[in-house]
Amino acid sequence: MLFSCKSNSIAQDKKEVKTEKTKDDTTKTGKPKIEIPGFGDPRDNEIANTQMEVRPEPGTIHLVGSVIKFYRETEVCGKPFKGAISIKVDKILKSGSGIVNIISAGQEITFGFLKGHVKEFDALQQKFGKGTEVSLIVREGLCPDMSETVYEIVTFKIKE
Repeated sequence: MLFSCKSNSIAQDKKEVKTEKTKDDTTKTGKPKIEIPGFGDPRDNEIANTQMEVRPEPGTIHLVGSVIKFYRETEVCGKPFKGAISIKVDKILKSGSGIVNIISAGQEITFGFLKGHVKEFDALQQKFGKGTEVSLIVREGLCPDMSETVYEIVTFKIKE
């Protein structure tokens, strides 16, 4: 068997395309000008000036609330803490992925301090007086019996 392809000579003919160009759009050779952004071009910084949204780590919640009570040497759902505070949540700012029990505004919750935060109990207790407004980043974890959730304070900031 022999196969042959016949080309269509009309399709292969080059056609001249005439376009009208002004003196500003062409260079001396007749080619169109291509505008290349130079250093210091304001468009160079469009991407660099946008602020990246910082996403919270998985399993963490950033919230604002007011202190109800400070506890020393207490247990939260069977997990011992050297210090803890009860907070009335005013607002949830950000929430990471993987949260099992979501916290809502108006809820009253007890949060345990990580060991590094409770070196000086008296100073810490004075900072967290009743009604003090605080911003917290808390990490959700499971209680020892795996049936409930406990929240540990990762970082805190007292609002003045």
